[in-house]
Amino acid sequence: MSKPVAGVGDKHSEYDMELLSRIEDLIRSFQAQVKDAEGSPREEPMVYGLRVLVSLANMVLQKRDVFGIEPWHIISTQAPLSCPGEMLLRVKDFNGENMAPYPAIMAFYENGYTPQIDGILFLAALGQFARNDEKQVSINISARSLRDADFVKSTLERIESLELASDEKIIIEIHESTPHLAMSRQVLELYKVLGVGFAIDDVGLNMNDVLRLAEFEGLAEFVKIDRHAVCAPEGEANALDQVMSFMGTLMPDAVAVAEGVKNEIHAYEISQAYPDILYVQGLYLTSEREEFKLGFYNAEATAKNRKAERLPVHPPGASENMKEPLAEKSKAGG
Repeated sequence: MSKPVAGVGDKHSEYDMELLSRIEDLIRSFQAQVKDAEGSPREEPMVYGLRVLVSLANMVLQKRDVFGIEPWHIISTQAPLSCPGEMLLRVKDFNGENMAPYPAIMAFYENGYTPQIDGILFLAALGQFARNDEKQVSINISARSLRDADFVKSTLERIESLELASDEKIIIEIHESTPHLAMSRQVLELYKVLGVGFAIDDVGLNMNDVLRLAEFEGLAEFVKIDRHAVCAPEGEANALDQVMSFMGTLMPDAVAVAEGVKNEIHAYEISQAYPDILYVQGLYLTSEREEFKLGFYNAEATAKNRKAERLPVHPPGASENMKEPLAEKSKAGG
């Protein structure tokens, strides 16, 4: 991909100054909050969040990727995108060890910095997307950030600068929301005009899911089914049957993505039982698309062979032999 990135210039010689400025501002502001929390139970998670942010800044300065890509693997010929994948934060400390992203992000969310950290991560993700080969990616944010004017302005400007090609796609994946805050349809439409899609993450059967789906009705192209539902035993209250029925009622046109899939055999079983699920995703699935495809087809072939082995097989002439009792019965009846 050779398109310019706003605020970056030549991707090999300049930094994304807007991104670095936003990181610096958040570090400075959050440090003051950490100082105020000294000695309280809030201090430890806040310090960890600050450490992750500093490490992220160092990776940006070193022009290193801060996201890994977890593919949405295709399990249906009806899948509309050829190679989508979720961008997952993978910050490393000074020893090169991965730092757990969830507690760090929640430290900012829980202390009033949701749009600030989301804005930083979104711009970093777009920068990585622009310089690498991935063509279709989803980026996680909170729905609350879509209510923040600065987040909306900065991300819309950056997306517009990318000038997405016909085979490229940015998907905003809503992983957390606040039910009492209504979304602005006008703002959401601005993203849609630029070719951005929406995915609703971790959908189950609770009331928050009902509200999230209602807010994005007619706008969300994808619904990602929570791994607990995908892996729940059949017949449980929150099992996949119930969630798919619920989703079909509220968002019948959305594409379903099953999360938490265990392996290619599990993926094949889902494809047979739920033809409306077009993609699968899972921590233990391979990141190599061709490797998954081979495993999926092998699972399909194995299932078909087993089905064939269970079919009754009659020896040659069996059909003729079967006619004899009928013929004798006919004679007896005559």
